[in-house]
This record gives sequence, C-alpha cells and structure tokens, in this order.
Amino acid sequence: MKALQGVEGRVEWLEQQVPACDVGEVRIRVAAAGLNRADLLQRAGLYPPPPGASATLGLECAGIISEVGAGCDWKVGDRVCALLAGGGMAEEVVVDARHVLPIPEGVSLHEAAALPEVYATAWLNLFQLAALKPGEKVLLHAGASGVGSAAIQLCKAFGNPCWVSVGSAERLAYCESLGAQGGVLRDDDLQALRDFAPFDVILDPVGGHYAALNLALLGLDGRWINIGLMGGRQAELDMGVLLSKRVQLIGSTLRNRDDQFKADLLRDLQQQVWPLFAEGRLKPQLQQRFAVEDAEAAFAALASNQVDGKLVLVIDDSLS
Repeated sequence: MKALQGVEGRVEWLEQQVPACDVGEVRIRVAAAGLNRADLLQRAGLYPPPPGASATLGLECAGIISEVGAGCDWKVGDRVCALLAGGGMAEEVVVDARHVLPIPEGVSLHEAAALPEVYATAWLNLFQLAALKPGEKVLLHAGASGVGSAAIQLCKAFGNPCWVSVGSAERLAYCESLGAQGGVLRDDDLQALRDFAPFDVILDPVGGHYAALNLALLGLDGRWINIGLMGGRQAELDMGVLLSKRVQLIGSTLRNRDDQFKADLLRDLQQQVWPLFAEGRLKPQLQQRFAVEDAEAAFAALASNQVDGKLVLVIDDSLS
C-alpha cells in the first residue's frame, strides 16, 4: 500500500508494508484523512510518533472497514471514522477497534475524517479535564481553528457562553456564526479580552506570551488548559495570582495517551456528542479537500494559519 511520510521537511507518497490486523483490531480502507498541526510538526521532524505508533502521518481518518480481527463487534462494510496515534494518511490503516466511531448521521466520509481529533480534543479538555459546568464562561484562543470550531459548537450545545481570540475580522465573524459571543483580534489589543472577563475556563494552544494574560483573565477557581506551544514554551507567571485565585493550570496532550484512556474518551464522545450531529446542533467545519497528490499544498494551507475549521486529504475518491 501507499502512505504519506514526512521526509526532511516535505511529504512523500511512498510504498509501505501492509500492516497485519490482529485480535481486537480492524482494518479500514481510507477514504480521507484529517490534517492537523501535529502533522506539520511531524513533517518538520519536531513531533515524532509515540513508541509503537505508525510513522505515517495522520491522526484521524474515515473510510470503510475491510477486515475485522477476533473479538470485535464491527462488521466488514461499516462506514467509520477513527482516532489514531499515526497512520491515517494511507490507503489502509489498522486500528484498535475501540478507537473507531460510526459516521454520524447526515455526515459524509470526507466530513467525518475531520471530526475525531478535534472533537476528542475539545471534549477531553473542556468537559472532562476542566469539568465545564452549564453557564460557565469560556475563552478559546485560536477560535477559528479545527479544535476551536469544535469547541465553540460544543459550548453552544451545552450552555456555555464563549469568546475567542482570532487573526482577522473575517475569522471572528466565522466564530460568531458558530455560536461565539464575541472576541478580539490577536494583532490588535488582546487586553480587550478583559472586557469579557473573568473566564471560568481558558483553552489555549498558544502558551508562551499568552500566559500572563491568561492568568489575569481567569476568575476564582478558573481552569487553564494548555494544549500547545504556538507562542513559545517559556513564560513568567505571578504565582501569587495563581495561588490567590486557586487557578488550575493543566497541561494536556492526547496523542500519547494509552489505549484504554482513548477508548473511554471515544465511548463518552459517542454517547454525549455524536447524537448532536443527527440533531443538527453540531456540524462538520470542512473548509477544503485536497487530493493526496496535492498534500504539500494542503500542508502549506494549514501552515498559513488562515484555515477556518478543517482540511482533509482525499485518499480514495471512489469512496464517498
């Protein structure tokens, strides 16, 4: 089979050995794979896959099950999407059957390829780790991103007013169309977020130079979930403010979580979140599809930080 590999800062569609399908696993014929910032980092050699994970790019995909290992409830022909530690940008992928979800009602395979990573990330961090309660206020940095787009819709669905920081007026309008109350442009004055503070929860993929502001914006017993370092890894904090506000600062990653953790997370996602797609309360935010042969263009588009929602690579256009 062919698979997309990161090679010295570029991507190549290369032949690779077909993985075996073992007990408790399923093989998926991949229709499309979602593109995430982790793929950019891995292509650049900055984010190697966890031990034992595929070196092929791709943390999520959608397709049709073509083989079922012993002990699985799935059937050949089932239309599914999957959360992966790697391997999604390939003609086939073998995955723990517990990390597979049915395609939500009314969602295409291409759209579904853009769901598992961002909804698992948003659900884990806002509703499990931050234990968000109805009515609590949320700030989402990079609100127009894939995770931000999912988080805005979840906040709206579960009764949490949210605000965003974004890069342009057009992206702010996009976030507001999904349900955000408002926000600010990062190239203007982020201090204007104080007009909407205090926040109960901040979801932050930036880190670095946003740290002091996050601390100032949080209210008593606020939860600050850091999921990325786009703004650097060094910060100076007033620990007295952290202490007096009883702020919880939580560093969070998903890719290197163990298999049981991911299985539990996806089971919760299927029960609590997936029905909202059929109800029309959540919608995939797929901005653009790229053929896998145009993968470099897709990576460049994501790196531009101008994407509203998600991008996917179409692996097999005959599957739809």
